[in-house]
Amino acid sequence: MKTITISRFEDIIDVLRENPQWREEMRALILSEELLTLPTKFDYFVTHEFVPLKKKVDKIESDVEILKQDVEILKQDVEILKQDVEILKQDVAILKQDVEVLKQDVTILKKDVQGLKVDVASLKGESFELKIRDRAATFFGKLLRRTKVITGEKLVDILDDAVEAKKISDTERDDVLNIDVVVKGKMKDSGKDIILVGEISVTVDIEDVERAKTRSEILARAYNQEAIGVVVGKEITEKARQVANEMAVLVL
Repeated sequence: MKTITISRFEDIIDVLRENPQWREEMRALILSEELLTLPTKFDYFVTHEFVPLKKKVDKIESDVEILKQDVEILKQDVEILKQDVEILKQDVAILKQDVEVLKQDVTILKKDVQGLKVDVASLKGESFELKIRDRAATFFGKLLRRTKVITGEKLVDILDDAVEAKKISDTERDDVLNIDVVVKGKMKDSGKDIILVGEISVTVDIEDVERAKTRSEILARAYNQEAIGVVVGKEITEKARQVANEMAVLVL
Protein backbone atom coordinates (compact mmCIF):
# COMPACT_ATOMS: atom_id res chain seq x y z
CA MET A 1 0.00 0.00 0.00
CA LYS A 2 1.28 3.38 -0.93
CA THR A 3 2.26 5.64 1.90
CA ILE A 4 0.61 9.03 1.75
CA THR A 5 2.24 11.99 3.34
CA ILE A 6 0.05 15.00 4.06
CA SER A 7 1.82 18.18 5.01
CA ARG A 8 -0.54 20.76 3.61
CA PHE A 9 -4.23 21.16 2.67
CA GLU A 10 -3.58 20.71 -1.04
CA ASP A 11 -2.25 17.22 -0.28
CA ILE A 12 -5.69 16.28 1.08
CA ILE A 13 -7.36 17.52 -2.08
CA ASP A 14 -4.96 15.54 -4.23
CA VAL A 15 -5.60 12.36 -2.25
CA LEU A 16 -9.37 12.79 -2.54
CA ARG A 17 -9.07 13.27 -6.26
CA GLU A 18 -7.06 10.09 -6.58
CA ASN A 19 -9.44 8.10 -4.36
CA PRO A 20 -13.12 8.75 -5.19
CA GLN A 21 -14.32 6.39 -2.47
CA TRP A 22 -12.63 8.57 0.07
CA ARG A 23 -14.51 11.57 -1.22
CA GLU A 24 -17.79 9.83 -0.37
CA GLU A 25 -16.56 8.97 3.07
CA MET A 26 -15.28 12.51 3.55
CA ARG A 27 -18.57 13.92 2.36
CA ALA A 28 -20.43 11.68 4.82
CA LEU A 29 -18.27 12.95 7.62
CA ILE A 30 -18.55 16.64 6.69
CA LEU A 31 -22.18 16.90 5.47
CA SER A 32 -25.31 16.17 7.46
CA GLU A 33 -27.72 13.47 6.41
CA GLU A 34 -30.21 16.08 5.30
CA LEU A 35 -27.69 17.70 2.99
CA LEU A 36 -26.60 14.35 1.68
CA THR A 37 -30.16 13.41 0.72
CA LEU A 38 -30.82 16.81 -0.83
CA PRO A 39 -29.73 15.80 -4.37
CA THR A 40 -32.02 12.78 -4.22
CA LYS A 41 -34.86 14.92 -2.95
CA PHE A 42 -34.19 17.47 -5.63
CA ASP A 43 -34.27 14.79 -8.30
CA TYR A 44 -37.54 13.52 -6.87
CA PHE A 45 -38.93 17.05 -6.78
CA VAL A 46 -37.95 17.67 -10.41
CA THR A 47 -39.38 14.36 -11.54
CA HIS A 48 -42.54 14.12 -9.47
CA GLU A 49 -43.42 17.71 -8.62
CA PHE A 50 -41.71 20.29 -10.79
CA VAL A 51 -42.42 18.60 -14.11
CA PRO A 52 -46.18 18.11 -13.40
CA LEU A 53 -46.26 21.64 -11.98
CA LYS A 54 -44.59 23.00 -15.10
CA LYS A 55 -47.12 21.14 -17.23
CA LYS A 56 -49.93 22.73 -15.21
CA VAL A 57 -48.31 26.14 -15.55
CA ASP A 58 -47.89 25.59 -19.26
CA LYS A 59 -51.54 24.56 -19.46
CA ILE A 60 -52.54 27.65 -17.50
CA GLU A 61 -50.45 29.83 -19.77
CA SER A 62 -52.08 28.19 -22.76
CA ASP A 63 -55.53 28.73 -21.24
CA VAL A 64 -54.63 32.33 -20.44
CA GLU A 65 -53.54 32.83 -24.03
CA ILE A 66 -56.83 31.37 -25.23
CA LEU A 67 -58.67 33.61 -22.77
CA LYS A 68 -56.77 36.59 -24.10
CA GLN A 69 -57.86 35.68 -27.59
CA ASP A 70 -61.43 35.19 -26.39
CA VAL A 71 -61.32 38.54 -24.62
CA GLU A 72 -60.03 40.15 -27.78
CA ILE A 73 -62.84 38.56 -29.74
CA LEU A 74 -65.31 39.72 -27.09
CA LYS A 75 -63.92 43.22 -27.35
CA GLN A 76 -64.46 43.12 -31.09
CA ASP A 77 -67.98 41.75 -30.56
CA VAL A 78 -68.70 44.49 -28.01
CA GLU A 79 -67.46 47.08 -30.47
CA ILE A 80 -69.69 45.60 -33.16
CA LEU A 81 -72.62 45.59 -30.70
CA LYS A 82 -71.94 49.23 -29.87
CA GLN A 83 -72.07 50.04 -33.56
CA ASP A 84 -75.27 47.99 -33.92
CA VAL A 85 -76.80 49.80 -30.94
CA GLU A 86 -75.86 53.11 -32.47
CA ILE A 87 -77.49 52.06 -35.73
CA LEU A 88 -80.58 50.89 -33.81
CA LYS A 89 -80.75 54.25 -32.04
CA GLN A 90 -80.68 55.99 -35.38
CA ASP A 91 -83.35 53.61 -36.72
CA VAL A 92 -85.50 54.22 -33.63
CA ALA A 93 -85.08 57.98 -34.08
CA ILE A 94 -86.16 57.63 -37.72
CA LEU A 95 -89.10 55.43 -36.69
CA LYS A 96 -90.15 58.00 -34.10
CA GLN A 97 -90.10 60.67 -36.78
CA ASP A 98 -92.10 58.40 -39.08
CA VAL A 99 -94.59 57.67 -36.28
CA GLU A 100 -94.90 61.38 -35.57
CA VAL A 101 -95.56 62.04 -39.25
CA LEU A 102 -98.11 59.19 -39.27
CA LYS A 103 -99.79 60.67 -36.20
CA GLN A 104 -100.04 64.01 -37.94
CA ASP A 105 -101.38 62.30 -41.06
CA VAL A 106 -103.91 60.36 -38.97
CA THR A 107 -104.97 63.58 -37.24
CA ILE A 108 -105.43 65.25 -40.61
CA LEU A 109 -107.31 62.20 -41.90
CA LYS A 110 -109.56 62.23 -38.82
CA LYS A 111 -110.31 65.89 -39.41
CA ASP A 112 -110.96 65.18 -43.08
CA VAL A 113 -113.21 62.25 -42.20
CA GLN A 114 -115.00 64.35 -39.61
CA GLY A 115 -115.41 67.08 -42.19
CA LEU A 116 -116.72 64.53 -44.68
CA LYS A 117 -119.15 63.20 -42.06
CA VAL A 118 -120.37 66.71 -41.43
CA ASP A 119 -120.65 67.35 -45.17
CA VAL A 120 -122.45 64.04 -45.73
CA ALA A 121 -124.77 64.75 -42.81
CA SER A 122 -125.40 68.22 -44.18
CA LEU A 123 -126.08 66.83 -47.65
CA LYS A 124 -128.38 64.20 -46.20
CA GLY A 125 -130.17 66.89 -44.24
CA GLU A 126 -130.49 69.17 -47.26
CA SER A 127 -131.64 66.26 -49.43
CA PHE A 128 -134.19 65.27 -46.81
CA GLU A 129 -135.45 68.86 -46.51
CA LEU A 130 -135.83 69.18 -50.30
CA LYS A 131 -137.70 65.88 -50.38
CA ILE A 132 -140.13 67.08 -47.70
CA ARG A 133 -140.67 70.45 -49.39
CA ASP A 134 -141.21 68.87 -52.81
CA ARG A 135 -143.65 66.37 -51.37
CA ALA A 136 -145.21 68.61 -48.73
CA ALA A 137 -148.74 67.68 -49.78
CA THR A 138 -147.88 64.01 -49.17
CA PHE A 139 -146.20 64.46 -45.80
CA PHE A 140 -148.49 67.13 -44.36
CA GLY A 141 -151.51 65.66 -46.11
CA LYS A 142 -151.73 63.26 -43.19
CA LEU A 143 -153.01 66.24 -41.19
CA LEU A 144 -154.37 68.72 -43.75
CA ARG A 145 -156.58 69.04 -46.77
CA ARG A 146 -155.85 71.56 -49.51
CA THR A 147 -152.23 71.67 -48.41
CA LYS A 148 -150.22 74.56 -49.85
CA VAL A 149 -146.58 75.47 -49.25
CA ILE A 150 -145.98 79.12 -48.41
CA THR A 151 -143.06 80.14 -50.60
CA GLY A 152 -140.13 82.22 -49.44
CA GLU A 153 -141.27 85.39 -51.25
CA LYS A 154 -144.79 85.11 -49.88
CA LEU A 155 -143.44 84.48 -46.40
CA VAL A 156 -141.18 87.55 -46.58
CA ASP A 157 -144.10 89.78 -47.56
CA ILE A 158 -146.23 88.50 -44.70
CA LEU A 159 -143.42 88.91 -42.18
CA ASP A 160 -142.52 92.42 -43.40
CA ASP A 161 -146.17 93.46 -43.11
CA ALA A 162 -146.21 92.05 -39.59
CA VAL A 163 -143.06 94.00 -38.64
CA GLU A 164 -144.59 97.23 -39.98
CA ALA A 165 -147.76 96.50 -38.04
CA LYS A 166 -145.66 95.97 -34.88
CA LYS A 167 -146.92 92.42 -34.57
CA ILE A 168 -143.40 90.96 -34.56
CA SER A 169 -139.86 92.32 -34.21
CA ASP A 170 -137.14 92.43 -36.84
CA THR A 171 -135.26 89.77 -34.85
CA GLU A 172 -138.33 87.50 -34.89
CA ARG A 173 -138.76 88.12 -38.65
CA ASP A 174 -135.16 87.06 -39.32
CA ASP A 175 -135.55 83.98 -37.13
CA VAL A 176 -138.70 82.78 -38.90
CA LEU A 177 -137.07 83.20 -42.31
CA ASN A 178 -134.78 80.32 -41.29
CA ILE A 179 -137.73 77.96 -40.97
CA ASP A 180 -137.47 74.81 -43.11
CA VAL A 181 -141.06 74.69 -44.40
CA VAL A 182 -144.37 76.47 -43.85
CA VAL A 183 -147.67 75.04 -45.13
CA LYS A 184 -151.29 75.97 -44.70
CA GLY A 185 -154.52 74.06 -45.15
CA LYS A 186 -157.58 72.75 -43.36
CA MET A 187 -157.34 70.30 -40.51
CA LYS A 188 -158.85 66.97 -41.54
CA ASP A 189 -160.57 66.40 -38.23
CA SER A 190 -162.04 69.89 -37.71
CA GLY A 191 -161.91 71.65 -41.08
CA LYS A 192 -160.23 74.62 -39.35
CA ASP A 193 -157.72 76.72 -41.29
CA ILE A 194 -154.29 76.14 -39.83
CA ILE A 195 -150.62 76.93 -40.50
CA LEU A 196 -148.01 74.26 -39.88
CA VAL A 197 -144.47 75.50 -39.13
CA GLY A 198 -142.09 72.66 -39.83
CA GLU A 199 -138.54 71.96 -38.69
CA ILE A 200 -136.98 69.19 -40.79
CA SER A 201 -134.07 67.05 -39.60
CA VAL A 202 -132.92 63.51 -40.28
CA THR A 203 -132.69 63.05 -36.51
CA VAL A 204 -134.99 65.34 -34.58
CA ASP A 205 -133.58 66.68 -31.32
CA ILE A 206 -134.77 69.07 -28.61
CA GLU A 207 -133.49 72.17 -30.45
CA ASP A 208 -135.65 71.30 -33.48
CA VAL A 209 -138.71 71.01 -31.25
CA GLU A 210 -138.01 74.32 -29.51
CA ARG A 211 -137.43 76.15 -32.81
CA ALA A 212 -140.68 74.78 -34.27
CA LYS A 213 -142.60 75.93 -31.19
CA THR A 214 -141.05 79.42 -31.08
CA ARG A 215 -141.42 80.10 -34.80
CA SER A 216 -145.01 78.83 -34.89
CA GLU A 217 -145.91 81.36 -32.19
CA ILE A 218 -144.28 84.17 -34.20
CA LEU A 219 -146.12 83.18 -37.38
CA ALA A 220 -149.41 82.91 -35.50
CA ARG A 221 -149.04 86.59 -34.55
CA ALA A 222 -147.91 87.57 -38.05
CA TYR A 223 -150.88 85.80 -39.72
CA ASN A 224 -153.44 86.42 -37.03
CA GLN A 225 -154.17 82.76 -37.40
CA GLU A 226 -153.51 79.62 -35.40
CA ALA A 227 -150.12 78.03 -36.17
CA ILE A 228 -148.77 74.73 -34.92
CA GLY A 229 -145.14 73.66 -34.74
CA VAL A 230 -144.25 70.43 -36.47
CA VAL A 231 -141.00 68.43 -36.50
CA VAL A 232 -140.34 66.07 -39.40
CA GLY A 233 -137.58 63.47 -39.35
CA LYS A 234 -136.57 59.89 -39.94
CA GLU A 235 -136.07 59.42 -36.22
CA ILE A 236 -136.43 61.43 -33.01
CA THR A 237 -134.62 61.27 -29.70
CA GLU A 238 -136.59 60.15 -26.68
CA LYS A 239 -135.98 63.46 -24.93
CA ALA A 240 -137.12 65.41 -27.99
CA ARG A 241 -140.33 63.37 -28.17
CA GLN A 242 -141.00 64.11 -24.51
CA VAL A 243 -140.44 67.86 -25.01
CA ALA A 244 -142.65 67.82 -28.15
CA ASN A 245 -145.50 66.35 -26.09
CA GLU A 246 -145.01 69.00 -23.42
CA MET A 247 -144.94 71.87 -25.97
CA ALA A 248 -147.78 70.49 -28.13
CA VAL A 249 -145.48 70.19 -31.15
CA LEU A 250 -146.55 67.61 -33.72
CA VAL A 251 -144.13 64.84 -34.73
CA LEU A 252 -144.14 63.42 -38.26
